[in-house]
Amino acid sequence: MMAQQALIVYYSQFNNTTKLAKLIQDATKAPALRLRVADSVYPNNMEATGRIYQQQLKQHQLPKLINSMPQLNQYDVVLVGGPVWNGNVAAPVIEFLKTIQEYQGLIAPFSTAWSDSDDYQENFIKWAGPLQVTDGFHVTTHGSHQFKANNLAAWLRKL
Repeated sequence: MMAQQALIVYYSQFNNTTKLAKLIQDATKAPALRLRVADSVYPNNMEATGRIYQQQLKQHQLPKLINSMPQLNQYDVVLVGGPVWNGNVAAPVIEFLKTIQEYQGLIAPFSTAWSDSDDYQENFIKWAGPLQVTDGFHVTTHGSHQFKANNLAAWLRKL
């Protein structure tokens, strides 16, 4: 990866995104921050989470992040990861994007999902607003749990 300063920020509900974030961290040696919301926000069930998520989007009531946030302006690139929820960006990732609207560096999205990412990149760009977003990296976790390391390396080289 680039000689730039990078930070990995991600949300993971069932640890699929954590696995991908760990691979990215191993490849880049960048520090990582796992976004957290209160334990009571999402149940340990994707269907129930999906229903709560739809309500949150409809009511514009995203969950508050309980992490303290680092100063992002020391980083050239922030790799922002999360699961794909209903073809869209997970609520904690949206909340993170809303809190960093002043960031001037590059945002590189990565995501995990049970199936194709559909419109994830477009949705991510929409939620990112004025942020500078590059092409993302998507992993389908259903069926094959093999992350293609060469594809990941190629994506990271482009950053």
